[in-house]
Amino acid sequence: MGISSMQSSFAGGEISPNLYGRVDLERYASSLRRCRNFIVRQFGGVDNRSGFRYLGAAKNAGQKCRLIPFQFSVTQTFALEFGANYMRVWSNGAPVIYSSGASAGQPVEVSTPYAESDLFMLKFTQSADVMTICHAAYPPMEIRRYGNEDWRTALVSTNNGPFQDVNIDEGITVRSSGETGTVTLTSTSAIFGAEQVGGLFFLEQLNTGQIAKWETDRSVALGEQIRYSTNYYECIRAGTTGTVAPTHTDGSALDGWYGDANSVEWLYIHSGNGIAKITGVGGDGLTATATVINRLPKDLQSTPSHKWAKFAWNNVDGYPSTVVYFQQRLIFAASTAFPQTIWTSKNGDYKDFGSSVPQVDDDAISYTYAGRQLNKILHMIDVGSLIALTSGGEYKINGDQTGVLTPSTFSFSSQGQNGASDVAPISVSNVALFVQQKGGAVRDLAYSFDVDGFQGSDLTILANHLFIGHQIVDWAFAITPFSIVWCVREDGVLLGLTYLRDQQVVAWHPHPATNGFYESVCSISEGSEDAVYAVVRRVINGQTRRYIERLSSRIFTDISDSFIVDSGLSYDGRNTDTARTVVLTGGTGVWDYKVDLTLTISGVGYFNSGHVNNQILLPYTQGDTDMVLKLTIASVTNSNVVIVRANRNIPSQFQGIATNTWSLAIGSFSGLNHLEGQTVSILSDGNVEPQKVVSNGAITLETPGSVVHVGLPINSTLETLDVNFAGQETILDKKKMFNKADIMVQDSRGIFASTPGGKMYEYPQREFEFYDDPVANKTGLITVDLAAEWDTNGRIIISQSDPLPLSILSIIPKVTLGG
Repeated sequence: MGISSMQSSFAGGEISPNLYGRVDLERYASSLRRCRNFIVRQFGGVDNRSGFRYLGAAKNAGQKCRLIPFQFSVTQTFALEFGANYMRVWSNGAPVIYSSGASAGQPVEVSTPYAESDLFMLKFTQSADVMTICHAAYPPMEIRRYGNEDWRTALVSTNNGPFQDVNIDEGITVRSSGETGTVTLTSTSAIFGAEQVGGLFFLEQLNTGQIAKWETDRSVALGEQIRYSTNYYECIRAGTTGTVAPTHTDGSALDGWYGDANSVEWLYIHSGNGIAKITGVGGDGLTATATVINRLPKDLQSTPSHKWAKFAWNNVDGYPSTVVYFQQRLIFAASTAFPQTIWTSKNGDYKDFGSSVPQVDDDAISYTYAGRQLNKILHMIDVGSLIALTSGGEYKINGDQTGVLTPSTFSFSSQGQNGASDVAPISVSNVALFVQQKGGAVRDLAYSFDVDGFQGSDLTILANHLFIGHQIVDWAFAITPFSIVWCVREDGVLLGLTYLRDQQVVAWHPHPATNGFYESVCSISEGSEDAVYAVVRRVINGQTRRYIERLSSRIFTDISDSFIVDSGLSYDGRNTDTARTVVLTGGTGVWDYKVDLTLTISGVGYFNSGHVNNQILLPYTQGDTDMVLKLTIASVTNSNVVIVRANRNIPSQFQGIATNTWSLAIGSFSGLNHLEGQTVSILSDGNVEPQKVVSNGAITLETPGSVVHVGLPINSTLETLDVNFAGQETILDKKKMFNKADIMVQDSRGIFASTPGGKMYEYPQREFEFYDDPVANKTGLITVDLAAEWDTNGRIIISQSDPLPLSILSIIPKVTLGG
């Protein structure tokens, strides 16, 4: 009995062997047993993956590096290469190079403090041309872009904090030698350490009775201090007070001026506390020299106070390890000593971490959440709400009733107990994707109206064979054109996740490299697509190399532009100067191809003796068929004139008529030193050339090509699950045979198919093309013969090992059932 079973979608991607028998699952009908080096489109079809183009070598071949995206705007985007103690810049598929000065011709490079082992622990956020980077072992640092060739680093400088908790031990007090300028701080205990040098120190007065309250109708001397409410003022113009009380409460000098009714003028000085920057410490830890930043209370000279606080971050207690912008605040979190603490700047002032007295809503916030376990805050991410991911759970950070964060309403609410790994989460619209702490699973987290909170699911549960015993170490999301999350596994395998939550598309597809080990990946917008950059470790000629490579576009209209090789390079000899034309002369009659012709090129000199045996190609259309006139260069007369021999009679449109639509095809290529000794695949003008071995950085083609792509071969394999008919009696246990299959393809070439254990047969595609023209791409339904025997297996395997495009929309196997 012969029947057909159609698989019209592959949106389930590759699934785990644990599910091969779960024909009852809805996803079974759209899933695959293998999906290697194929990407799953959002709407269900699959394409063999385009290749990674070689851009250049990383700075240090023997050390890891990491790629971090830097996006100022849609049109100004960069991939930053962070290595041991350096950063380099890549953009539009090339390193950014100094154009002038002593470093002209060299890659733009900036020194950084980070060791190789710290690179994948860096957390970052960006605002315009400033990126803020955190690591628990280093002070927060900014990468500032002043121009494409002008990048600088600077330590984050904060004002008015943040501070650790104010000391409550009344036995440990601090005295100041003055209110302004350089002062000496003296403590009753050894609280000053070398780690505090350069940090701020907070001091609050202990006895408010030392300063008189403001009174009316009395004489006031110049320099006299008074207090009103919780604020302190100094007389800067003497006179007699009136009945109008001081009202200013902020700390700025100009806004602090106040004119009393009887011409006494007051200056706001502080609210009972001040800040100094420590410049040095005594060897015994009891004293420190400091520069006053915000004026210290006067009575600290005579009455020491136990109300003091150290700066929150230093090289002993650690520095914040994660950072994010949210609601016009710069938010840091989780130092070594304070793993559950968050510090936010004031609203609208990213560098001010101070608070007012009394506290107001836009003040800075310092908050430590109290969980059942000591789980470090690993990440914070903005998905409409601010989400904190810890090693033990996920938390929504709440504000007031409108969601605005304020010091008085700041709180945590639990959204799950899965825990996150150190890999930074990804924001997809208002959904957070994160790597789970254990097992390497990937989860999403999104707001749900049903529970009025955030919840998510395990995105790897149906493909857990890709994650058991493995961990994701880096990843990036490329939303355009295919909405794919690219994940780097610790063993160097690249995994793709096609993800559209609203359409319930969750499809995994692994991409093992040919002679390669992926180490880092990032995505930035370039042109009409999101460009995926990768660091790939390869062993070339016995030597370890690290290359920066970029995934080529899978969208093209001409097969000559399909780039389906890895670590590859291209040659494009197509003329791009519309003013530069070529013209053939010397023909008569039918312009027979047996007669040598003269070809003249306009403009500046172009040809040299090395062009002998190369070709000038002139494309044209004959009827409905695209054709190419090939003119082999027999000799060079001068730099503008060559003698050529045609492969066919000269069409009338080229008989003495100039054209600017031409290309130069060459047969030998150098510059492939990065692939020395490697066997490479070649696509030349849409034709597959025999594979070559790179020798001395060069290869020679069988036939000259005008658009040539050379690189490591990519082997793509797709295998269906055992055929089954939904809603009917299962046929998994029945013997069956596939002799043929109908496959719906789009713009495809080089289609091989078989059944498990059978010989791979190629679909015969050449029809009416001229013998040396490329085969036309196929779109539509094709029928392929299969080598099959009676078996309980009911699967079809489709492969592509040539550098040709293959897009599969559906598979319709012709099934013959036995007993």
